[in-house]
Amino acid sequence: MAVSPKVSVIVPVFNAGSKLVPSIESLLNQTLRDIEIIIVNDASTDSSGSVIDQLANENANIVPVHLSENKGVHEARLAGLKKSTAPWIGFVDADDFARPNMFSTLLSAAVENDVDIVVCGSDRVTEQRKVITPKLRFRHSKKVDENVFERFCAFEFGTGMLWNKLFRRSVIEPWFDLHFPWRQSINEDLILNIGCFYNAKSVYLMKERLYEYVLSEGSVTTDMKKCWAYSEIFRAYVLAVTSYQSFSEKAVTNIVDMYRTQLSWSGYEIDKVSELTQYNPGLEEAVSYLSQKAPFALAAIVARRPQAMVGGRLALVSLFSSVKSKIRAITGLHF
Repeated sequence: MAVSPKVSVIVPVFNAGSKLVPSIESLLNQTLRDIEIIIVNDASTDSSGSVIDQLANENANIVPVHLSENKGVHEARLAGLKKSTAPWIGFVDADDFARPNMFSTLLSAAVENDVDIVVCGSDRVTEQRKVITPKLRFRHSKKVDENVFERFCAFEFGTGMLWNKLFRRSVIEPWFDLHFPWRQSINEDLILNIGCFYNAKSVYLMKERLYEYVLSEGSVTTDMKKCWAYSEIFRAYVLAVTSYQSFSEKAVTNIVDMYRTQLSWSGYEIDKVSELTQYNPGLEEAVSYLSQKAPFALAAIVARRPQAMVGGRLALVSLFSSVKSKIRAITGLHF
């Protein structure tokens, strides 16, 4: 780009196919012109790679990144972050849309209110961009500069998606190398957000709904089986606690409470502990890793709140019982 970009937008792509061009066009048509669009091809096996190169050839503000190995959306985002150059950073998923004034509005709010993160509302839409229902909305726009991390962990700012936010570079840059010991299928965006909101001194919530989240059949988030989702959220908890265990004791407690809350939601309610059997290898891998890196977090997540789903608690206790001899040998903890 001839002019230094004000915002870098990272778009991770894996086999996006024909959906990619309309999504990228929503960025090319932004009212904010000083925008850098970093498209990360996560070793797609369809035509996505050639589509990205063509878009980059036609638009000087598009930066193509091609990964030689499929690593998942989190690693693709990290690769994009390392290529970014702007002082402000945003994200868009390859099958979603940013409304034309999204990044100009977010940037103006960030600068005028002198905040580290701006969060806007979003709508669920069809693939033809017809609004179905609001996905996230705030009644009023407001600045938050007290108890930011605690309120984030209480889900006052939404459920932790990356794509409806603008981040000051200084709050996200420390996490450019936030690599995980395994590939996380869901909740990876929340984990990255944890680090950002811990660093943030202030946040601005916008009542405007500027992002269009496409609700399509067969996507990971629209077709989640409860047991699989439950096991993945627990694995995400392990990554969150081990990644940020150097935080203050209060902050780590907030993280534990956040995942306690998530595991109590109806989408993760387990009726029978036996239903988790097929996911035991992944769960036991997570328990073993946690017992070595942050053993205190094993006891913390089991000590469920009374209002939490009984099935979820029993599932955790059953899981820990299956590997309790190993846990005791490593940590000395008893359950």
